[in-house]
Amino acid sequence: MVRGLIITLAVGSMGVLGGCGKKDGDEFIGKWENSGRKEAVEITKNGDGFLIADTHPNQWVGGTKTDKIPATYQKGVLQVATGFGTANVGYDKEHDTLLMPTMGGSAELTRVK
Repeated sequence: MVRGLIITLAVGSMGVLGGCGKKDGDEFIGKWENSGRKEAVEITKNGDGFLIADTHPNQWVGGTKTDKIPATYQKGVLQVATGFGTANVGYDKEHDTLLMPTMGGSAELTRVK
């Protein structure tokens, strides 16, 4: 009887702990940079969604500017609402890089370790 109880508790604990892994979109969380573009991005969890803080050169007045953009996780990408529709922020798992949309395509950022 005690042995059966121990086995039941062990199996139940494994089931609970098995559900404690990464959640959808966790691969995006962190700090990213593209030194060639002088751009730094930090992605954090924000309630049910995400917050993207994008620091980049301010072409109008010089210096840098940080834009904070809300995003949601949908079908493997972070989606950001823009004035022109929805933009997707992608993640390249093989190279651990972030793919940010730009006016001319996308910029690749590497994870800051």
